[in-house]
Amino acid sequence: MKPTQRWTVAVVVFAILAPAALAAPAPAPPSGPLAPGIQAFEARRYEEARKFFAPYAAAHPRDADAAFYLGRTLLGLRKADEAVDWLEKAAKLAPRRSDVHLHLARAYGRAAQEASLLRKPGLAKDAHAAWLKTVELDPENVDAREDLVNFYLIAPGFMGGSVDKAREQAGEIAKRDAVRGAIARANIAMNQKDTAGAERIAQEALTKHPGEPRLRYALGLLYQAQERWDAAFEIYEAMLATDPDAWNALYQVGRTAALSGQRLDRGASALKRYLGHPQEPDAPPLANAHYRLGMIYEKQGNKTAARAEYQAAIRLDPKLDDARAALKKLG
Repeated sequence: MKPTQRWTVAVVVFAILAPAALAAPAPAPPSGPLAPGIQAFEARRYEEARKFFAPYAAAHPRDADAAFYLGRTLLGLRKADEAVDWLEKAAKLAPRRSDVHLHLARAYGRAAQEASLLRKPGLAKDAHAAWLKTVELDPENVDAREDLVNFYLIAPGFMGGSVDKAREQAGEIAKRDAVRGAIARANIAMNQKDTAGAERIAQEALTKHPGEPRLRYALGLLYQAQERWDAAFEIYEAMLATDPDAWNALYQVGRTAALSGQRLDRGASALKRYLGHPQEPDAPPLANAHYRLGMIYEKQGNKTAARAEYQAAIRLDPKLDDARAALKKLG
């Protein structure tokens, strides 16, 4: 795989193997003047959030939170360059806030994925520097360390990539969170095409932390990557038997069906239920669920329903290229 291809696909791999949000506590309801915009942002109603934050940030040019949330909202809308501008402003207004530098790094990373070959190296360097600054400001920021693992694994060497540095960060993560450390190590093993090693790491961690949903979720995604469909179904259905509202697991039942062509009726029902629940921060986007449901309908021979789902996915995320390609192929 070419370096530029690795850079493009890497976020997908990391998102699969680092589902830290599964264990995150529900955030407290926002309060204060920014509350309406924050509520829209957290519900992924990004256009609504943009309409709130853009005029507010313009009217309050010294408000770091307004710039911060506008930048994150623009990133949600896939407007990476604009997101960078606002997050850079937030970083200038609040230079000691690690969360600001973390999301600035992510904006640089997204911009690098979409940039020309000439701009990629500079943006990658900026992203790396911002992640390092995040960790410098808050060594306990495990989110930033996970992002650094991702960066080191997927960036070409001339952009700062290094498997050894990824392993160093995984070790730092493990000191702070054993479960997330194990997931980071599994991510590294997968990157090195050691699927057996990745599974062994996850299974050993499950022995120490039985029932841990983050590990079970990651293990299921490893089974998907290996096309071990029955094992993937089994692990997600077991999670749902314990917690019927394990929404991420419900989505993955549908995704497994869409990818494998197996248990299509079950996959469709899982995705329909997933689409009926309120969107949660860091959960799989609803656009992706519509796309996977479209895949299932197409495999069932229902082109009309498949077309409708692909169109719904594109309305929610106009840059979801897989849905666009599927719709074009469907005719």
